[in-house]
Amino acid sequence: MTHQNSAHNPLYQDIDRPEDFTAFWDETLQHLARVPARIQQEQIRRHGAINHSVVQFQSLDHVTIRGYLLHWDDNEKRPLVVYTHGYNGECDVLWAWARAGFNILGFDTRGFGQSPVERHESWILTGIESPGSSIIRGALCDYIRAVDVARETCSQGTSRTLAYGYSFGGAMALMSQALAPVADMVTAGVPSFGWMAGRRRLVEKGSGFEVNQYLHANPLQELPVMNTLSYFDTANFAESIRQPTLIGIGMNDIVVPPDTVFAISNRLACPHRVMTFPFSHSDHEDERLWKEFEQAWQAMIVSGELPGPQ
Repeated sequence: MTHQNSAHNPLYQDIDRPEDFTAFWDETLQHLARVPARIQQEQIRRHGAINHSVVQFQSLDHVTIRGYLLHWDDNEKRPLVVYTHGYNGECDVLWAWARAGFNILGFDTRGFGQSPVERHESWILTGIESPGSSIIRGALCDYIRAVDVARETCSQGTSRTLAYGYSFGGAMALMSQALAPVADMVTAGVPSFGWMAGRRRLVEKGSGFEVNQYLHANPLQELPVMNTLSYFDTANFAESIRQPTLIGIGMNDIVVPPDTVFAISNRLACPHRVMTFPFSHSDHEDERLWKEFEQAWQAMIVSGELPGPQ
């Protein structure tokens, strides 16, 4: 299956990159750099050679972000996986990944799980009045800071670092590494927030549907809301990603429609591989095929090589 590059595809011509996009993010990163991480780590249990610790650190606007660390207590250099959860979710402790030989840092993005902040009932609408007040701005900083924290806490035993995420988490992984390329590789399964204008027309559930409901009730807010969201359109970050990147797409998905992900992947200039699957964000039995995606990124972070053609 071939897909026309989005830069020349009229389907994607309503992807707007604000004129001050780069300046906005440069200033945001400067603000983040002025916030000390203040890392706190406490071991709570040990399983064999794997230490399980709770971790917290400071992010943009001095928001406390909490998560966990699974770290092998040995002298072997191991892959380090940093990830956050899906929309409206929180991180489970992924022992299976650790037992596969990886060190893991998972964290709850601000406004979710163990990282509470004052927020709108609909997370994506928190601070929607402007890009500077949007909660998504802080969420990207949370991911950037988490990668730094993970590398610092695992500094003696890391072979490669992977920025990973699925859905909302995938968008955070991609955008954060476009802004602060610290991880060695990136993996994003059905990353959201791509082609914000297309999401308005295509989504039936999830954060995009919440935006649609809000704008249906507040039609005069269409322009300012879509302007704010353009600063967080994953497609606007894609060309800046330099690390080898693995993307997964579900061809039937009412939460993250495939065209919104192709709008991202078609703009990637880095070495990358796209894997497609019949379904995502569904209860269909073919969701089990995503196991191949997990196997692919795990092999990738061990070998340092992108998987071969699907």
